[in-house]
Amino acid sequence: MANRTRVSDLDFIYISFKEPNKEENWADLKNKVPWAKRVDGVVGFDNAHKAAADVADTDFFISVDGDNVIDERFLLETLDFSLTNPKAVHRWRARNSVNCLVYGNGGIVGWPKQTCLAMKTHENSDTDENKIDFCWGVPHENLHNCYSTTVINHEPHQAFVAGYREGVKMSLDRGKRIPPESFVKKIWPNNLKTLSQWMSIGADVEYGKYAMLGARVGCYDTVLSDTDIIKVRNLDELIGVFSQFDDDSRVFDELAMYGESLSRRVGIPIADLNAEQSKFYKFTMPQHRNKKVQDRETK
Repeated sequence: MANRTRVSDLDFIYISFKEPNKEENWADLKNKVPWAKRVDGVVGFDNAHKAAADVADTDFFISVDGDNVIDERFLLETLDFSLTNPKAVHRWRARNSVNCLVYGNGGIVGWPKQTCLAMKTHENSDTDENKIDFCWGVPHENLHNCYSTTVINHEPHQAFVAGYREGVKMSLDRGKRIPPESFVKKIWPNNLKTLSQWMSIGADVEYGKYAMLGARVGCYDTVLSDTDIIKVRNLDELIGVFSQFDDDSRVFDELAMYGESLSRRVGIPIADLNAEQSKFYKFTMPQHRNKKVQDRETK
């Protein structure tokens, strides 16, 4: 692989499963990236990404999730692999459609083909740290720039599942549970802040309250119960969890109950923002500014 590579010369692989907005997002991607390829319906996160690597013809390829809408400006960039580890996963940030958070969740990902094929994560994991996510056991370059929007609120169950998965992952320390009495002290501060925002912001957008509830339930199940959290890698199981909360008339009562438990028993800062308050919070949030395409988050 050459040290310098135009993004527009790379294969783009669209990885979709059961996202309710996957067809319209696929049409949008094909309009922007006519050479994009697709992997659809493969069961398992690890299996789906290996399937993507199999259809990629370039040694480094770009994956786009089924709920992701890319920014065309990404196509104008050139990557210089003398600046970052060419064997590491390159993860750019995305803007969340519910809470406007800008971080790696749901963003565009660059994959060294051989790294992707060799990894063992999620359903194929042989270590505890890789059972729930890629980030703890696969080398990563976490990059500053934001080049897409992750649209997670097309349907109530989609918003809930997205929130639940982040509620679980953000409550872990490298894949391990933290006791409730030491949670606030031991959790990485940025994760605690992001977790609190997931739980508090979004009442101003359609189905945003389900994302907030999902995050609270996911955190509760991780920190205050013995729920098997490995289910975050199984979409059908998570939809089963959502079915217990699929009653619009009860959502705010459930939000209040789970919020009370997490605030009192764990000490997590949670705000019950209404639509106007949520909208105002977003208005006051610092605006993300892109830098150079391979600048790291910590630079």
